[in-house]
Amino acid sequence: MTTYPRLTISCDTVAKNARVLADRLIAQGIELIGVTKAVDGEPAVGQAMLAAGCAGLADSRLPALVRLATHALAPLTLIRAPERDEVEAVAQVADRVLLSDPVTARRIGAQAPGDPIQILLTVDLGDRREGVLPEHAATVAADIATAPGVVLAGIAVNFACLSGQLPTIELFRQAEAVLDDVAGACAVDPLVSLGGTCCVQCLDGYRPRHRTELRSGGGPLYGYDFVSAAAIDGLRRTDPVLTAAVLECYRKPPAPAGARGRDAFGHVPVAVLPNRDAWYALLAFGRRDCQPESLTPLLLGSVVAGMTSDVTVLIVEQPLAPGDTVSFTIDYDGLVRAMTSPFVTKTFTHGDVPASSKGAS
Repeated sequence: MTTYPRLTISCDTVAKNARVLADRLIAQGIELIGVTKAVDGEPAVGQAMLAAGCAGLADSRLPALVRLATHALAPLTLIRAPERDEVEAVAQVADRVLLSDPVTARRIGAQAPGDPIQILLTVDLGDRREGVLPEHAATVAADIATAPGVVLAGIAVNFACLSGQLPTIELFRQAEAVLDDVAGACAVDPLVSLGGTCCVQCLDGYRPRHRTELRSGGGPLYGYDFVSAAAIDGLRRTDPVLTAAVLECYRKPPAPAGARGRDAFGHVPVAVLPNRDAWYALLAFGRRDCQPESLTPLLLGSVVAGMTSDVTVLIVEQPLAPGDTVSFTIDYDGLVRAMTSPFVTKTFTHGDVPASSKGAS
């Protein structure tokens, strides 16, 4: 495997952010669940979250949960309902599952190897991503509660994902009211699970009436709220860094005029090309690994001109040589893509992410 492109994440920064956030939430009677889906269930990040005070880990993909379980990290929550052929494996690794289908709950329970698996009933308060409507929650909860091998542990709600519905204290209270309706079917102390990081910005003045948790991945990883683009008090903004190698660099005139076609993806190319002579550096990563909108170059004066499948073109002020490296901060969308690219080397460091944006290989 080549050294570049390389994605670098500081586990120390994740731990520091998770500690601050966990302490803040605990002071309000809320537990923090660390979500690892942006890093594909990376055990090093999961361990940092748990060590910093997270009460558990959660992920939306079964293979990611398996990675965490293989490293004996627990408790684990699957936050997307499993497919039918995943049920047996889910029962082996998950302590809790978020779902709304009683049939799926029964299938999971039938495969439970020991202690009952906890089910959190997903309830749709308006985002329209998943879950039953509040008026149907009590009926569905009662059905799930009769399934052998599982116990109903409470409800889970989500905000600002599909429709962009923002969380509010009023919606938190609605979730509590739904939990009141289903509490009688719960075999453990009833729980409200709130998601995700955007909920942190709405907690001032909120004191939960029930056992409550908040699911967050972006907060510990990035130190800010994506939904409002605002800082979170006490957290350090530190974006992961993607570093790529230079393949060539030439000074070129403006692109000639002429007809333009579509690219390999069927889109009309969107390229930010200068109307003057400029240095064009070709980098060894492309849309198979990330997308241009996710990148902020750390090299002063440089601009991402565009991407094709496997290369990125960067406009630079000074010539670079093949083998030089250029670094970018990468947003959440880009992180998810880079983490799942087999062509990107992943590095999880202790200490700060290197700030250097150019250097010899």
